[in-house]
Amino acid sequence: MYRQLTACVRRSPLLATAALGAFGLLTACGGGGGGGGGGGGISSTSTDFLVTDATVDELLAFSTRVASLRLVSDVGFAGPNLLAGPVTVDLIGASTAPRWVMREDLPVGSYRGVAVTLTPGSSTALDRAGTPVSVTETSTSFELQFPSTVTINSSTYRQIVLDIDLGLSLSGDAGSPPIDFDPSGGASLAVGGGASASIDEIKGLVQSIDEPNSRCVIDGFADGDQSVPLGAVTVQLNLGTALFDDNGVAFPTQAGFFAALSAGTTLLEVHGGLQGGTVNATRVEVEDDGVGGPSYIVKIDGRITNLDTNADTFDLEIIEIEKGSAVASPVIGIASQIAVSYTGATGILLEDDTPTTEASLSDGQRVKVKFPAFVAAPFAASRIELEDQPEFEGHITSVAGLPASITMHLESSEPAIASGQVLNSTTDVTVNLLSSTLFLDTDGKPTLTTAFLQPGLKLEVHGAISGPSTGPTLAATRTKIHAGRLEGDVVAVFQNLHAFNATITDLKDPFGNSVTNGTVSVTLDPACVFDGDTETEAGFFGLFNSLSQGETLEVEVFGVGTVTLPNDIQAYEVKVRVN
Repeated sequence: MYRQLTACVRRSPLLATAALGAFGLLTACGGGGGGGGGGGGISSTSTDFLVTDATVDELLAFSTRVASLRLVSDVGFAGPNLLAGPVTVDLIGASTAPRWVMREDLPVGSYRGVAVTLTPGSSTALDRAGTPVSVTETSTSFELQFPSTVTINSSTYRQIVLDIDLGLSLSGDAGSPPIDFDPSGGASLAVGGGASASIDEIKGLVQSIDEPNSRCVIDGFADGDQSVPLGAVTVQLNLGTALFDDNGVAFPTQAGFFAALSAGTTLLEVHGGLQGGTVNATRVEVEDDGVGGPSYIVKIDGRITNLDTNADTFDLEIIEIEKGSAVASPVIGIASQIAVSYTGATGILLEDDTPTTEASLSDGQRVKVKFPAFVAAPFAASRIELEDQPEFEGHITSVAGLPASITMHLESSEPAIASGQVLNSTTDVTVNLLSSTLFLDTDGKPTLTTAFLQPGLKLEVHGAISGPSTGPTLAATRTKIHAGRLEGDVVAVFQNLHAFNATITDLKDPFGNSVTNGTVSVTLDPACVFDGDTETEAGFFGLFNSLSQGETLEVEVFGVGTVTLPNDIQAYEVKVRVN
């Protein structure tokens, strides 16, 4: 089941959209032209907008179409649409690499948030098996607010990240559709050189070339079909940047790469990180050299199933057609997956952009596949890019192997059970954690140590599975712990200890076997985030201490149980309401 929606956004009817006097300067920005200034698109007031989210239980993908983004002033006035055109975003895929949707020069001013409008009826979902799940949109207009009012000045580059929190936005059960989508989340802002984020790839036509400084400027786009412009974007290469020509062959030197570029002619696909407004490239591919036409016409984001390394084929569960929808959709029709073939000439890349072979392919992997032609199945792939290792959801059953390993049982709906990799939902799966990151799925994704792990916690493991179906082993590369969640009433506070006691009214998600119904002790992590009637720890304690007779301080707590103490919780996110 999903987390239920909590009231943490303001709906657009509250916005004074007609009163735009405070936003007169916005019209000078071009109303979504994707411009920015000179010098590679970076000016002193350039702001890049990115959309992100995290994975949720039961779903492989959740896509929606963003139709407009409007800044909301500190007094509630909403400006004009800044987005150059509608952009479809797979919110679950955006958890790994945020989607860059817009660059704009913004006027000086103070803002409380960003008003978002989605295209009605555009939200779609796939369950963990890749089956479409119907979605009911409760709302398509909402506001993502900053933790506090932000100021745009005329001297610093900025980055705004819009986090549409699916965990809070979805309710219902994918097994009993429809699921309800009532968008919720928040916005954050970073400034200057500290404004850094990994991004999904961008495409752009080369504008200028600066080989001595290992960089070029492209006219970038937020979408694969080049319909939503970002404007001029500087691409910085380094010694480790992987460079490929339009046939997927690696350039032996940067000099060879730059010699192949032609301003106004060469189309590039760029992967990397956005820092201070510049893309620090990890991989750059020539998609079209302007002579022989594009190297591919269709690109599909999906997941591998039914891999056959003898026949060199697999089925691709479709998550998103990133390029060439007009070509692919009439051929695919209503199908949710397609048959794909590959050969020894097909380029296969690991997540770190290292070329590899079919030995790295496995069922359950998320990949992006490029097709030079798209006529009939099986569709021949020219390039397969590994985006993520397969993921496995379940709960911890034993921590006897810590710190090196744990044992888990998978959810019965997991594709690994359906494919026969794991016998059933009671099979012990050994998870090797030695090469894995470990974090909690709350705001900021705080890092955890293995000392927090205990039986009963839900988790999502990314990695490679091997061994017999009766006793498989998972070599984890990334492990996400699902936060426990409860609703309750605060009964006592201990401000000096950064703690409080609460009586549980609804234990919604497990904190581990150490936490059961009743009264719990809650310790606030130094990075704990507050939302609702207060956004600070001091405000939380102040609300409790100022309660009137008959009032109750209600909380929704997200965190993990303390292994050594029963009914003791380490909290990383607390939503607060006086009732």
